[in-house]
Formats: sequence, C-alpha cells, structure tokens
Amino acid sequence: MPARVAASYSVAGANLVALLAFVKARGVDLTPTLPALGLSLAGLSSSDARVPVEAAEGLWVEAANRLDDPDFGLHFAERLDLDGFHVVGHLAATSRTVGEALERVVTYSRLLHDAGRTELEHHGDEVQLFPGCRGLPSAPPRHIAEFNTASAVALVRFVSARPDWKPRAVRFFHPAPDDVSQHRAFFGVKPTFQAPETLVVLTRDDASMPVRVSAPSRLGQHLEAYAQRLLADLPRRDDALRDQVLRALVSELPNGGLTIEQVAARFAMTPRTLQRRLAESSDSFSGLVDEARLGLAERYLADDTLSLGEVSYLLGFQDPSTFHKAFRRWRGLTPGEWRAQHTKVVAPGASRVS
Repeated sequence: MPARVAASYSVAGANLVALLAFVKARGVDLTPTLPALGLSLAGLSSSDARVPVEAAEGLWVEAANRLDDPDFGLHFAERLDLDGFHVVGHLAATSRTVGEALERVVTYSRLLHDAGRTELEHHGDEVQLFPGCRGLPSAPPRHIAEFNTASAVALVRFVSARPDWKPRAVRFFHPAPDDVSQHRAFFGVKPTFQAPETLVVLTRDDASMPVRVSAPSRLGQHLEAYAQRLLADLPRRDDALRDQVLRALVSELPNGGLTIEQVAARFAMTPRTLQRRLAESSDSFSGLVDEARLGLAERYLADDTLSLGEVSYLLGFQDPSTFHKAFRRWRGLTPGEWRAQHTKVVAPGASRVS
C-alpha cells in the first residue's frame, strides 16, 4: 500500500487499542499481525504510545479485509467511549458547551492523528467540522474517513448526553457505497457523497448545547496541562501544505501539469479552500506553479543534452517563447544565458560530475 504521508506522522496508540478490541469482539484477533507492522500489544498499551501512520493504516486495512462488514468504520465509531479518544475525549467532556468541546478537539486533534487537520469553520448559522481529512496528499481510505466523521458525531452525542442528536448534514469526499442504509441509520440524515470535502454540519444551536458529562474543573486543568505537554513533544509540522502542493506540481509537470481543481481534489479540498490555506502562508497556487517550473527549469537547463524546446515542453509551456518570457521574468536572463553561466563545459573525453 503506497504511503500517503511522511513517516514522521503518527497516530495515538489508544486508538489502535480500541480498534483491536472492537475487531476481537467481532471474532477476529489481529494481535498476530502486529509484529509484521512493527507493532506490539505492550507498546500500544502505553498511555503515550505513538504509531507511525503507515503502520496504523496497515492495521486498518487488515481489519477491513478480515471483517465481513462493508460499514466497518461506522460501526467502530458507534462503539467508542471517551477512552477511545485518548485524552482529547476527556478534555472535551470538561467543556461547558458542545462548541467549546469541538474547539478543544480541534486544538488537540494532533494527539489523535497528526497527518490530517481537524478544523472548525463558522458560516452564518452553520458550524462546519472537518474531521481530520484536510491537508493529506490524497483522500484517506473510505473506512477511515467514515470512522473520523462518525466518531465526531458520536463524541457530540456522548458529551451532550443526546444519543438521538443528528447533524444538519454530513458530506463525504469518496463515492457512495452500494448501500447507504447504515449511514442514514447512524447519522440520522442521508449523507452526500462525492462532495468537495468531508465534513459534518452543525447549527449554532447545536454548538450551544451544554455538555452533560462535564468533569470537575480541577480535573480539566490537569488534563489540559497534560495534553499541552504531549502536544509539545510531537514533531513540528515541517511538511507544510505548500510543500506538499509543490511536490505534487513538480512530479506532474513533465506529464502535463495539474490544474488547481486536480490538486485540490488530491487534498480533499475545494479549490477555494486550497487557495485560502495557501494564502495563510502568503502563497498562491499560481506562485507555486511558477516555483515548481523554475526549480525544474534550472535542473533541466543544467543538462545540456536537452534542447530549450524540450525543456519548454517538459515544463508544460505551450511554446518556447512563453517559456523564454517566463524565465526572464524569474531570473532576469534568457534560458540560454542562464545555461551558459551555469553549465560547465566538459572537455572531450572527460566525464561529467553531477
């Protein structure tokens, strides 16, 4: 299974302990598969255990293959208790309202899974919760996307003591399965599939619901301090969205390049959301296209076996004159002038050193 994220990303071991317990209750013991994934039950059971994303996804895939349950992600989320959310669930339970609980989930979501981002957005009467699928180089497997979404709904129901609560809407990026009856039964509404992004929609009234399982405030303070220490121990997000977009553009330029719609789809976002996220780091999609083209242009120009026309084609320009104008804008030189300054002449019979 190809990796979608950097190896430095990780998942809370508590989540996988809950997964193992759920699968075992269904008659499937996955503990013999752990060593092949570089995991151990003892290691997962540590309160601060972190598991590489690739290993975690491998265990999810194994569970999905072994269980005769096409809606495995939904059913797993349905059985979660607060311990399944690690310290984040218990922190949510110390909040005053559902909205405050979700804000805490957003703040500390990296403790659960630090590859995708969990975010809240307010639009008029709507509160949109994006459950950990944003910022990934490609959309997560269906079971994981449905688990993330269903577990967010389950958490709202748990902390509000409203097991009958239903969101205003649920939207999934992935295509609809053959049977959506289990989705409608769980969420209380029929989800939309093949949406621009995976999200749960609440109303402002929903966000104002009081938390009914609130723990003592002193416990909340201790939990917050503990969560902050755990968060500080996680590696910094050095694999920023701009860098992921840039790598995608560089890899596809020789194949004709990518439109903003295609790149946004890879990250399970709308083009508008992608532009907004890039703007947060003072970037733009067109600027990153230029950056990708310039980096490749200099690499190709350093290889004097490629003609300027071939370089232009590999960079996705319609004709060499457009490439010529763009390169002059970037470097103040024509491609030929830059090549002359940066390509060493190799004496006959000598070998080029890269």
